[in-house]
Amino acid sequence: MRIKRFVASNMRQAMNMVKEELGDQAVLMSTRQLDDSVEVTAGIDPDMVSSSTKVKPQIHDGFANTQMREPLVGASASTGYRTQSAPQPDLAIMHQELKQMRALLEQQLSGFAWQQTRVQHPDKVILLKRLSAMGIGWELCQNLVEQLVLSGDVEADWRQIQASLLHNMPALADGLLDQGGVIALVGPTGVGKTTTIAKLAARYALRYGTAECAVITLDTYKIGAQEQLKIFADLIGVPLYTASTPTEFFRLLDRLAQRRLLLVDTAGLSQRDARLHDYLAQSLDDGTGDIKPLLVLSAATQLSVMQEIMLAFGKLKPIGCILTKLDEATLLGPAVTLLAQNRLALAYCTNGQRVPEDLMPITARDLLDQAIAMGRTREATALDGVHYGLGREITDV
Repeated sequence: MRIKRFVASNMRQAMNMVKEELGDQAVLMSTRQLDDSVEVTAGIDPDMVSSSTKVKPQIHDGFANTQMREPLVGASASTGYRTQSAPQPDLAIMHQELKQMRALLEQQLSGFAWQQTRVQHPDKVILLKRLSAMGIGWELCQNLVEQLVLSGDVEADWRQIQASLLHNMPALADGLLDQGGVIALVGPTGVGKTTTIAKLAARYALRYGTAECAVITLDTYKIGAQEQLKIFADLIGVPLYTASTPTEFFRLLDRLAQRRLLLVDTAGLSQRDARLHDYLAQSLDDGTGDIKPLLVLSAATQLSVMQEIMLAFGKLKPIGCILTKLDEATLLGPAVTLLAQNRLALAYCTNGQRVPEDLMPITARDLLDQAIAMGRTREATALDGVHYGLGREITDV
């Protein structure tokens, strides 16, 4: 084993020196942080290097072994061809070990990068931890902190970050139900669109009566969906209409044009369903732009799934979002991230099954305050084993 010590101003430069001196197969043995530099000890096994060179393909008469083999002079028919040497059985094991060492090296580099940031910019680390504890997406965490002009006061910087988030979460015009019109709830299956439709209808009926409101359902996919909505409609006292085709739907819109508010319950399809694009295009595009889509999202959904949903349903250009199941969410950072990254307005939230009590208007400030409160609890408990670096989190499990 050949072992050598390298000293450089930072870890990246030290690793480049290791690669240039010992090659890609070098093994990192130890690292040490000096006052103004980094010390790295690395080594390489000469036997490993020599064995890797022995497996190169043999060349015969200017042609590789993979080409037509030539018969051996004086050889029998059964053994009269050159045969390629069998691959070394240890080569696959060697490649696997190298992959494992590479992964270990990347993890160590991530830890060093994080430690270096903690020493040079401690305020940034505090802010990153707070954002991550809320469940804010890592990319947005980094952007918010990098764009921040540090003041030396962590609490003042934290207020600046909150202001930046709120700036990217526009407010929906007051009185969405009071304005009336055609409001269509869209979103994947299981987020609570049907129950939310009932809550909206009940709230409107309590304020303006049942004569000015009607509910239309387009959900012919889910078994029992129309029956469930019919029970709600009968209890509230508003009429329910069913449209099986886009033509029937647009005829109903013309027929019910005198009503002040029309609430449309759409079918819940997965954001990955191939039928989704055609269904939305045919069902909700009346050519006038009078239909107002509201995206319904569950607050308990993972950020990556929320982003998929937004990509699929964002083609409808929703005017806002209704956030459901707040009572089931353990973190609200994913919802804050989605709203801020897409500049999507927040209209209502739901936190239970009661109709209409568990529907309430909510502002971006309210949602952010709840997300911060949840994040404080998580920051004190669940982040003890989390390291940051190289643009991602590595959690000890």
